Amino acid sequence: MVTQDINFNEKHIKNLKLIQHITSVFSSTMDYCALLKLIVDEFIKIFNGKSGFILIKNKNLNKFKIEVIRGISKDKAQNIKYQLKDEIKILFQDENPKIINIAASDLKEIKTNDNFSLLIPLKTGEKIISVVIINDITKKSLTKYDIELIQTISNHASQNLSRILIFKDLGQKIKLKNILIDISNSIEKVFILKDVIDVLMKKLADKFGIIRGMLFLLEREHSNKLSVFTAYNLTEEEISRGIYKVGEGIVGKVVEDGKAISISDINRDSLFLNRMKIRRIKNNPISVIAVPIKISGIVLGVLAIEKYFESIDLLRDQEDMLFLVSGIIANKVKIYQKMSKEKSVLLEENLNLRKELYGKYGIKNIIGKNKKMQEIFELIKMVADSNSSILILGASGTGKELVAKALHFNSDRRHEPFISINCAAIPENLFESELFGYKKGAFTGAGTDKKGKLLLADGGTLFLDEIGEMPMYLQAKILRAIQEREIEPVGSELKIKINIRIVSATNKNPKELIINEKLREDLYYRLNVVEINIPSLKERKDDIPLLVQHFIEKFSKLNNRKIDRISPEALRILQSYHWPGNVRELENIIERAILLSRGNTIEVLNLPSFIIEAGEFQTEELYIGKWVENLIYNEKDNGNAYNSFMKIIEKELIIKSLLFNNRNKVKTSEFLGINRNTLRAKMKQYDIW
Repeated sequence: MVTQDINFNEKHIKNLKLIQHITSVFSSTMDYCALLKLIVDEFIKIFNGKSGFILIKNKNLNKFKIEVIRGISKDKAQNIKYQLKDEIKILFQDENPKIINIAASDLKEIKTNDNFSLLIPLKTGEKIISVVIINDITKKSLTKYDIELIQTISNHASQNLSRILIFKDLGQKIKLKNILIDISNSIEKVFILKDVIDVLMKKLADKFGIIRGMLFLLEREHSNKLSVFTAYNLTEEEISRGIYKVGEGIVGKVVEDGKAISISDINRDSLFLNRMKIRRIKNNPISVIAVPIKISGIVLGVLAIEKYFESIDLLRDQEDMLFLVSGIIANKVKIYQKMSKEKSVLLEENLNLRKELYGKYGIKNIIGKNKKMQEIFELIKMVADSNSSILILGASGTGKELVAKALHFNSDRRHEPFISINCAAIPENLFESELFGYKKGAFTGAGTDKKGKLLLADGGTLFLDEIGEMPMYLQAKILRAIQEREIEPVGSELKIKINIRIVSATNKNPKELIINEKLREDLYYRLNVVEINIPSLKERKDDIPLLVQHFIEKFSKLNNRKIDRISPEALRILQSYHWPGNVRELENIIERAILLSRGNTIEVLNLPSFIIEAGEFQTEELYIGKWVENLIYNEKDNGNAYNSFMKIIEKELIIKSLLFNNRNKVKTSEFLGINRNTLRAKMKQYDIW
């Protein structure tokens, strides 16, 4: 009895020392893989095994992965794992270590020394997470003390594994949090959506280990369809195939349900359609995480990534992190979609505006039936499509810029910029930078780069109005820019190629400007490849009725007035005025008359007094009785009153008849009852056009 107690005590002390040793060994590392190796090695030592390995259970996939193989090949370990699958299932039910007699089982092809394997479960909490298998042990069965020893050692092993897994999980969460902060800081100041996603994907590849990533957006024209906006590590061809309907595939399902989807192995999932036909390695499970991008509960798109599968827990943590990332970029997506919509509207408006401009400045819409104006229209048609420089001559207010715009909008350059610059309105010290632009730091106040008018007009037309007001030193630079087709901004050492057409204008005689050293002669000849002379309004008075009607329509609409005509008396006064301000002056007078008119007709009283007084007749002379009386009393050529009276009456009759018949000479001659040739002769006699 005493001997038995001594043996028991010695064995108990030996076990305690062993447990103390094991505890010390297992506590010596915080590395998960290192601890697994120690567990297998220590159990082999304790039970005098010849080989062994450990099976790690995947929590949700109900599969085992072999780790830490000792004393046998990987193939043999796989075979043992397969043959012991039923025993392992039983082990998960009773959770007690057991010895399996391999010789008694169906493992005859597995040759071992003693044919006994020890199966030891390891738990975290209440769940078995792994099984240690020790082969070729000498024991054929487990005693009560063996079971207690194994359970004590496995508990220590499990506790250390749990501790490491907790720290590992905590470390992973901290890592994900740091990645999230890094991503947030990196994309905060990036505003272009493609650049935002590029930065995001590079961060996820570097710190997250993604294989590829995609941003899908709902198409604006088709709210039921998604396509790849931008992607990481995909070819253009693959991207082009990435189109899904809502509810279709992983991406479509995320939009339909508004919930994230994580899949551990896409090659084994029915939702995965592989529509982009990406070649993937099938031996390694590839997981996908797809999260919705939402604003106020509305799904705008989907952010999806692919990476090699590690574990279900990690996949869920990564899904949570990616969901937070989607929240960060949601605003960027919303801004992009808003800007895209606005851009589309602007493009449409721009297109409509260009059509409107083309219509507005088309030759058919420039008013003028005068012979000289018709010649100008023909000239514009002939030279509009050329790249030659045009010089427009004409007094102030004749419409030089209108002709310049007609040249531009009737040319192949109509879709490019038309840039106008009034040389008389720019201070001399700002002229060079205004024309050529400047680089940052070129002078005090140059805080940023600025494009000059020459560069802004690239591809289009530059209109230089009042060219004679440009400083002489700049005229030399302009000449060089025209000849060499390149410019050099102020403060820059680099020359920039430009493609522009120069249209210039002046209200002065260019020959006199050259004599007075206001215009370089060589620049004049460079600018004056084709010269267009615009007649003054007094040279084209026959266009006044047309111009007046045009301005009535324009300013009535602009000022919400219902005025549609001008009285014959008021029109007659306008036609008799000498118009020093040309068409611009006429335009201003009609605008004034529109504002002052009370009815639907512009009357004489609506015209400025200086125009009425400057006319051939006073206002009271418009009344026939008073006019005849004045004519009789003021007739100096006694004996010639009849002829003088009839000339005035005849001229007035022809003018009124022409106006009544819309200036149609055939109808007017029929109306008057005279021959058409007689009408032409009378019009020439009285200077009526």
